[in-house]
Amino acid sequence: MIQKLCTITLLLCAFVTVQAQEFEIPDYTLKKAEDYAKYEKDVVAATKWLIQTPVNSQKNKRTMVHAFLLKWFEGTPSITFDINAEIVTFMEESPESFMIYLSGWASYCIENKDYKNSLQGNVQGIESVIAFYDANKKITGKIKPIERYKKLKKKGKLEAHLKSKLKS
Repeated sequence: MIQKLCTITLLLCAFVTVQAQEFEIPDYTLKKAEDYAKYEKDVVAATKWLIQTPVNSQKNKRTMVHAFLLKWFEGTPSITFDINAEIVTFMEESPESFMIYLSGWASYCIENKDYKNSLQGNVQGIESVIAFYDANKKITGKIKPIERYKKLKKKGKLEAHLKSKLKS
């Protein structure tokens, strides 16, 4: 029974890894406001790929995914990122996490059709950073600001903390 569970677990892990590595960067054109909506599913898929793919692998593709996302973030008429320095306290220690934060925020907006909710955008951005950090901790090492967010999330206080920072 244990051997069967181990085999199933290994197969599921392999499937998730293959799925994460299959993301293809679209051949995108972002010139008009209506161009951005066409790539919303790609933004969500890119976010999942960035979180699930080890930070030290596929560096060229990672750079190209970042370029696609940044271009999309810069021009999308749907989302306004209200970035608060008191929230993105991890940027200096983990610049990669900032892209994950923005991607998580955008993915939340797209998946929930909730484009104006700054609080939930921040919550999902930070939760994406935590997921990325957990998946890459052996590579990145300990990052204190993200560790603090993990503790707040575990205590169920992450949203309240972020809400208090948005009011300051």
